[in-house]
Amino acid sequence: MATPTQSPTNAPTETDPFFYDYDTVQTVGMTLATIMFLLGIVIILSKKVKCRKADSSPTCKSCKSELPSSAPGGGGV
Repeated sequence: MATPTQSPTNAPTETDPFFYDYDTVQTVGMTLATIMFLLGIVIILSKKVKCRKADSSPTCKSCKSELPSSAPGGGGV
């Protein structure tokens, strides 16, 4: 017959200070993830739409400022 090596101890009666409501944590996490995902899509699409409205060429006016040929005074090679 096997005997326990230690006698059972009483569980602590104090409350756990790290109690989490996992349903609320999950709901808030999913809500924030959805908002950030949709905000990222809106930012990406707004940049593409702005370029298409500004100029029908492949490079828009805001993108041309990064090209060396669009420098003041001609700047072409």
